[in-house]
Amino acid sequence: MAEGTTLILCIDRDDDLGYKAGLASPVVGREACLNAASALALADPEDSDVNAIFQAVKTYDELKERGEEVEVAILTGNHMHMLEGDRKIG
Repeated sequence: MAEGTTLILCIDRDDDLGYKAGLASPVVGREACLNAASALALADPEDSDVNAIFQAVKTYDELKERGEEVEVAILTGNHMHMLEGDRKIG
C-alpha cells in the first residue's frame, strides 16, 4: 500500500467469515471483499458482518470516486478463542 493511501479495514473478530463461509483472512481488494460478503450472506443472511463488509466496500467506492488512493480489506480473528483472535488481528 502506497504512502498516503487510506485503508478501509473491516474486522470480523469472531471469524464468521472463516467459520461460516470457509474463507481465509486477510481478504484484500474490492472484488475479493464483495465475494466474501456474498459468500457469508449465502451461509448466514442474518450475520451482521455481511453489512459491515458491504459498508466497507461502500466507503471504499465513495473515497475512490473522490479521487482518493484507497484500499479495502477484511481481517478475521478466531471463532472459538477471542483472545487468540485479538492477537491474530493485532
